[in-house]
Amino acid sequence: MMDTVKSDAPSGAQSIHRTAAVLRALAAHAGPGMRLSDVMTMTGLQRPTAHRMLQALILEGLARQDAETKRYRLGPALFELGLAAAPRFDIRGICGPSLDRLAAATEDTAFLTVRSGYDSVCLDRREGSYPIRVLTVEIGGRRPLGTTAGSLALLCDLDARECEEVIAFNAARLTEYARLKADGLRALAERGRTLGYALNDNDFTPGITGLGVSLPPAPGRQPIALSVVALSGRLAEPRRSKIVAMLKTEARKIAAEFGGGATP
Repeated sequence: MMDTVKSDAPSGAQSIHRTAAVLRALAAHAGPGMRLSDVMTMTGLQRPTAHRMLQALILEGLARQDAETKRYRLGPALFELGLAAAPRFDIRGICGPSLDRLAAATEDTAFLTVRSGYDSVCLDRREGSYPIRVLTVEIGGRRPLGTTAGSLALLCDLDARECEEVIAFNAARLTEYARLKADGLRALAERGRTLGYALNDNDFTPGITGLGVSLPPAPGRQPIALSVVALSGRLAEPRRSKIVAMLKTEARKIAAEFGGGATP
């Protein structure tokens, strides 16, 4: 796996990169938690360094260790920091009405996804009224970039070099979240660029299809995507094209709320 730490960075900056890498690793496994060996594998850090950093994060309340399982998880202080940042970056508040409209119009599940390094995070979702609901990602769930419909849209936005960097970094993790390998994800990204939207057509989970559209990039704002996920039979043509048009309309509305940007 690629090392997340920039070896040519100054010592102070390198410590920050290492800390961020450990926190992202813990966030990616928020449910089960992580063993020390898992943190080492995901970050590329040596055992003494990883252990020392985890202990420092625990002292600061940024991480915690389960007394019974000895697994590491994110700490409560991160929640406080998130609350402090929320008023400035109220992505959920701005995007919420669009999710409501998408879920109501499609009767299926609408997701709000943002990029976080090599990963994506589900910030919010809305469930439609269709009796069989597809809830592929929980709110707060972190996945390798490209392994959900929304995050695939974000991967499609990257230039060739950065896209390849992300895929190479996540190659060992792909089968944990989706039924594909690196070459398969490359093909999905290329298909998305050709179509003008991300399409997961039974590629991640049998019987499940997802459509994703990203917002145009804007300075100071995280990359954002909207998606709709449903049983595959519900997202066949011509309904698929109609829902893609809805997603693009809502993406334009959100971009305007944030202060503009080119339309998708």
